[in-house]
Amino acid sequence: MSRTERWLLNVANLLVAGTGIVYAGMKYMMESANEWAVVNHPWQPHVQHLHVIAAPLLVFAGGLIWKHHVLARLRDNGSNGRLSGLGLALQFVPMVMSGYLIQISVSETWRSVWVGIHLVSSGLWIVTAAAHRIRFSESGQPATDANQ
Repeated sequence: MSRTERWLLNVANLLVAGTGIVYAGMKYMMESANEWAVVNHPWQPHVQHLHVIAAPLLVFAGGLIWKHHVLARLRDNGSNGRLSGLGLALQFVPMVMSGYLIQISVSETWRSVWVGIHLVSSGLWIVTAAAHRIRFSESGQPATDANQ
């Protein structure tokens, strides 16, 4: 993975994870003082919008590294970080798809299902991405692919 790709992926992860964690905290851990309030915090809709705007950047970064990093590492049996990287690859689709399905669900039941899947897969993504990054940092190996 090139330095630019790594930077883009790290920035996208920080933006999406940061806004997602803050939004989840506002939505599920705060309680409005006003019983008639639609939101629990005045910034809640803005943080949600930032999360939805930042998410395509992470999708783009994931697609950008797919061929030269993800597929290349899957073919390389001795690669460091392979287990956490495989976990990230498997978590990516349910995390992204559930995020989109939350926005288009008409039924409250299905919206609740997609929210649950999104919260679990996103939480696993954050933990696995951190583990993958730490594993890479400890390996001391360069992150660039041989063809770059």
